Amino acid sequence: MVERRRHPRRFIQTDKTPWDEIYRNGIMALRHYSLPPMARIPVGDEEIPVRREKHRIPLILVPALGIHCWTYDLMPNRSMVRYLMARGHDVYLIDWGQPSQADRDLDLDTYVNQWLPQVVERVREHTGSDQVNLLGYCMGGLLCMLYLGSHPGAPVRSLSTIASPVNFHKSGPFGKIFSLAAIPAMQAHDWFQVRLEPLDSKLFHIPARLLSLGFKMTNPPGLVQSYVDLLRNMGDRDYLTEYMTMGQWFNDMVDYPGAVVREVIEKMVLANSLADGRLSIGGRPVDFGAITQDLLAFGGRTDRIVSLRAAREILKVVGSREKRFEEAPGGHAGVFAGSKAPGQCWRVIADWLEARAD
Repeated sequence: MVERRRHPRRFIQTDKTPWDEIYRNGIMALRHYSLPPMARIPVGDEEIPVRREKHRIPLILVPALGIHCWTYDLMPNRSMVRYLMARGHDVYLIDWGQPSQADRDLDLDTYVNQWLPQVVERVREHTGSDQVNLLGYCMGGLLCMLYLGSHPGAPVRSLSTIASPVNFHKSGPFGKIFSLAAIPAMQAHDWFQVRLEPLDSKLFHIPARLLSLGFKMTNPPGLVQSYVDLLRNMGDRDYLTEYMTMGQWFNDMVDYPGAVVREVIEKMVLANSLADGRLSIGGRPVDFGAITQDLLAFGGRTDRIVSLRAAREILKVVGSREKRFEEAPGGHAGVFAGSKAPGQCWRVIADWLEARAD
């Protein structure tokens, strides 16, 4: 108990895999990872062999906004970065940085039409590969879709998404609220041409602490149970390490840029434009029907933020001939990085990418 309070960093194991920064534009940076020399890596309570030959087509991991990119490298024995490298992938990760109030005017145009194209080109230059594969979590998956839907000639071989909400009005209790709120909001838009765009982005900027509280409040019983479990396992150092590392995800979030929040509310929450497959970002038309890359999408069975119905809608809007949706155990964080994720979500993604990485 005393050590946990005095030296919390001893228990927090995030961001331990070696990486180099190979590109930067403002607060956004691109990381290239390397796996330390080893024949096998720990994954949960097991070990898997490390493939020595790399796949030809590199893999770019795209994190959600509002969280640190190290969620892909949560702890040494539960790191998606390490797992995918062990399976032979050349892994790159976007770091969206830590926006402050000074960055509140960052909008979807910046992420979709500037930063993502720049990252893809930098990875192609760095590897000499003609194409890349993309893997996005939550909002990261939506950013990838918006990029591919607005850049039909993008040099991307495949797209994988995890817990990415395509239909906001079908996302459980939140979806019902969104759909009810959308009716008067859209009527006001049609009758009086009411728009959110003229409003100052600082009104929509979400500080990290408020974002953290919001995520925790999506499951109050689970939050209470986690504290009860902590008290029961105070003498278990491994348990404390996992508890504090996972807790760091939600205790150390980052600001959500106001301009992005404003666009998400107007275009995705109220208008539900993603479900229609057509919208505009930065004056550039987006058509999900133009997405022809092979697609693998995941939803969490107990996800309270992005329901299975909301995530599965991706199959209806993309133009891909090869497309597949998988249900996996876990909530919004668990499906992506929980204890069952390596044997479920990660394994399926790595197996599926085998035929699309050479």
